[in-house]
Amino acid sequence: MKKEILKIGFKPLSLVNKFIKKNEKLIFFYSNLGFRDNVRAFYEYLIAQNYNEEYQIVVSINDVADYKEQAPKNVTFVNNRQGILYFLRAKYGFYCFGKYPIKPSGQQMIVNLWHGTPLKKIGNLEKGLEKTNYNFFTVVAASAPMYKPIMAKIFGCREDQVVVVGNPRNDELFAEDKNADKMIAEEGQKVILWMPTYREYDEDYVVSLVKKDRLKHLNKRLAEDNCKLIIKLHPLQTASVKGMEYSNIQFATQKDLDKKKLSVYALMRRADGLITDYSSAYFDYMLLNRPIAFTVDDIEEYGKKRGFIFDNPYPYMPGMKLTSFEELEQYITEVIVGNDVYAKERERVNMEVNSYNDGNSSRRVEELIFGRRKG
Repeated sequence: MKKEILKIGFKPLSLVNKFIKKNEKLIFFYSNLGFRDNVRAFYEYLIAQNYNEEYQIVVSINDVADYKEQAPKNVTFVNNRQGILYFLRAKYGFYCFGKYPIKPSGQQMIVNLWHGTPLKKIGNLEKGLEKTNYNFFTVVAASAPMYKPIMAKIFGCREDQVVVVGNPRNDELFAEDKNADKMIAEEGQKVILWMPTYREYDEDYVVSLVKKDRLKHLNKRLAEDNCKLIIKLHPLQTASVKGMEYSNIQFATQKDLDKKKLSVYALMRRADGLITDYSSAYFDYMLLNRPIAFTVDDIEEYGKKRGFIFDNPYPYMPGMKLTSFEELEQYITEVIVGNDVYAKERERVNMEVNSYNDGNSSRRVEELIFGRRKG
């Protein structure tokens, strides 16, 4: 109800936006779920390319207090209420979490970078949201041509609004950061990363699947094999993991990563294997060509309650399917000994869903929007 009231309140601003003159040298970023993901990655790319020497950059985020005092030259951090005024004057705008429900004017280039390649239903594909208006952008990013019609249906836009540029956040997978690697795990230590998606119907999902009463046994096994299991909780998950501290099993929240100035993609880059389920994270991880396992014990329930964009999601899930603690242990063994039986299947899926297997997605967005690459 609150969202609907906000949309009604914003509706006149779409008309107002048509008549406000745009500042050709103003770049605007927006996020209502922390300054991270594709928006953060593309912002950092522009700063690295010295765009703030030529442009004014405004970042409107919900966690503004964490960044306000450390703004680079010509960069201003504001809260999302203040950000409205900057959005209305900006020639360029980028978002991937949330947005202002204000239609871009013909003078603007508003880019929906989104936050990943979907397997689960989102947007207009979700039950009950078929008529919701999500098209508040000029273009929306996708990872491959096969996703052009899918993203068009998700956001209720034309296919020519969908641009295949990849995800800027994935550029970090191809970077090298030895300091970040040291913070994540000891040198020579195997790392397995577990990234579950959010389940509205089961807040305690990961905690229950990993079996509290068997964590001590699993930790001992991991320690013997010099392997670390990092369980990165979804930002929306609120289930407590208090008291679940072990030498070789680590639960990590987004706040934990922020404190260490680490991203999820630094964790992925360091990980020798990934455990996930229906999260878009595994499409990213396929770029590294390493083993993936999927927890599918609730796939029927998830399919009924949320649903998948494919009638049968299994052909797009190249890896072991885990439904028990024993199978979880088996996958960990496979990663430790280097047995990668799904490599060919993973390569097939990767070619379909990731057109670009490189670290240049931010550059492609830059060239698309600004028409040039700065020297």
